[in-house]
Amino acid sequence: MAVERVRVMTGSNYDVIVVGGGPGGLAAAVHMAQKGLKVKVFEKKKVLGKPVRCGEFFPYKDEMAKLLPRVKDLDVLDVPSNAADNKCSKIRVVSPRGKVFEFPFNSFILDRHIFESHLADVARSYGAEVDVGIQVHYYPDKNGVGPSPEKVVTSDLVIASDGFPSETAAAAGLPEKEYANPYSVATNMQYLMTDLEVEQDVAELYMDPRYSPGGYGWIIPKGEKSANVGIGIREPYVKREWTIRDLLVGFIEKNKVASNRLRGGKRASMVADSLPVDGPLKRTYTDKVMAVGDAAGMVMPTNGGGIPTALITGRLAGEAAVRYFESKVPLSSYEDAWKEQMGTEMENSRIMRVVSDRFMGHGFMFHLMLRLIGTERISDVIMCQMPSNMDKIFHLLA
Repeated sequence: MAVERVRVMTGSNYDVIVVGGGPGGLAAAVHMAQKGLKVKVFEKKKVLGKPVRCGEFFPYKDEMAKLLPRVKDLDVLDVPSNAADNKCSKIRVVSPRGKVFEFPFNSFILDRHIFESHLADVARSYGAEVDVGIQVHYYPDKNGVGPSPEKVVTSDLVIASDGFPSETAAAAGLPEKEYANPYSVATNMQYLMTDLEVEQDVAELYMDPRYSPGGYGWIIPKGEKSANVGIGIREPYVKREWTIRDLLVGFIEKNKVASNRLRGGKRASMVADSLPVDGPLKRTYTDKVMAVGDAAGMVMPTNGGGIPTALITGRLAGEAAVRYFESKVPLSSYEDAWKEQMGTEMENSRIMRVVSDRFMGHGFMFHLMLRLIGTERISDVIMCQMPSNMDKIFHLLA
């Protein structure tokens, strides 16, 4: 495929440097390289997508069209067939008292390594350079990034896609420190478990403040009798002197429903990470830098989903970069685009998370709240849609 150059090169080494080779950064790189920009991606991991830092749950494109109906191009969410370990057709929510709420929802369970390697291969096919195993830092005064101030590679623009918290976004002056609030950050830990008899077409979410205080637990089946089994917690809700590992083991062994599902399973690899759950940064761009994905707080607060929003914001940042070079359109067009296409849903999700916080620390009250709103409205909340006839109540409680 012929690639049309969109500009005349300046004296910089690259048009755009992308810091972080996760889904958001690679989606940006694919679009920019396809449009003829000279792009460099630095990823600190030695292997793309490993170790896994999430449950790998990824909604079908038609589900995302319902969740984010104003997004103009959802093709960025296409998943190669070999990048999906499993497919689920339902979500099952389990209340603190064990009541089950179940509804249809189609999703892939990704193999993050294969998925991100595919994106990197596509970016390279258009001429982007993707380097792995290199830790770099952003040096605004030197107009570039590098492993040290003496080894800086320059560029006209930088995309911060280095996860949360983003060193690159902070160095650019974006308000990363606003996420210092412990209510705004979830800590996640999960095991890959094998030799399980769990249903392979149902993703399960457990609302149990005893073992996932301030968050939820999950069993996400990956096929072949395996599953990602984990919890997300927030520090203010942890009332005992327990570590997150203690809580995760408690969830696996003592939650009445989950322990039956997981009986006899073996714990394999374990990973942990932090996640922003208070919606996007108040500002996601400067005159030279755009933040995407987790680095910009683009995680859906009510469900913790971050891969689709990373891909979408990565693509929107790539489009903004092309506009910048074609017509000197300022990078504010990136923020305008994501606010237009997904801002309402992200804010609704944040409000609903704030309201749920009022019940999070009280298992029985949270159980009653779930029973009150019912299956259909629980589905709405997980889909970042304000439940019907409850928008005024949610805004009042928030």
